[in-house]
Amino acid sequence: MNQNPLEKGPEKILTKEEVLRVISRFLENSTVTRELSDDKGLYLLETQVAEEEQKEIIEYQYMRKGRFGKNQSSDTSIYIVYYQNGVPTGGNIVAIYNPKTEEWKDIR
Repeated sequence: MNQNPLEKGPEKILTKEEVLRVISRFLENSTVTRELSDDKGLYLLETQVAEEEQKEIIEYQYMRKGRFGKNQSSDTSIYIVYYQNGVPTGGNIVAIYNPKTEEWKDIR
């Protein structure tokens, strides 16, 4: 039997408040710009803060482990994405959720 590696066993579905609490470790005074849920709960949350002087936007994106339309993630994680003049210029994963311990690992 083939099992989808993206969907191994049940994992705690985090609430918006739990995700925002983790994002606040990295970014203060951010604004939620997008929030998507399915029948299980929150699977995508994006927050941003704009730096007026540099015309830069810093976005933190939470994504739950799984496949959601064209997007998929092998881990529940938080990414940082940098935008300059509206164009993404880079980014990386900053934290990964460990479902066994129910804790976030900072990997910056």
